[in-house]
Amino acid sequence: MKIVISLEENNGLDSTASTIFGRCPFFMTIDPTSMAFEIIENPARQASGGAGIQAAQWVLNQGAATVISGNLGPKAFDVLSAGSAAAYRHEGGSVTDILKAFEEETLECLLAPNTSAHTGTL
Repeated sequence: MKIVISLEENNGLDSTASTIFGRCPFFMTIDPTSMAFEIIENPARQASGGAGIQAAQWVLNQGAATVISGNLGPKAFDVLSAGSAAAYRHEGGSVTDILKAFEEETLECLLAPNTSAHTGTL
């Protein structure tokens, strides 16, 4: 299973998770079993429009089964749902903290968007 986490910085497992999805600076793709990961600049961050949709499609193209972010708008949520990716909300912290919460099943599973469109606009 591959997980994608929205990040504020590129600092490995100590990276701070981002509350923004579509325009977050980085994404981490990680296999929680092996802990093998890659941090990639968000290709949709500077999009003139539709950043959430573009970011969600990119995440699905990476083969992610799960997305963890602080907030997820309606358009991004719809794309992820259509691609059968589960979405979870974190309360902040490092990637290590968030993966521990995911493993302990204490993250909120999002059944609907948890923010309105354009919340993370630059």
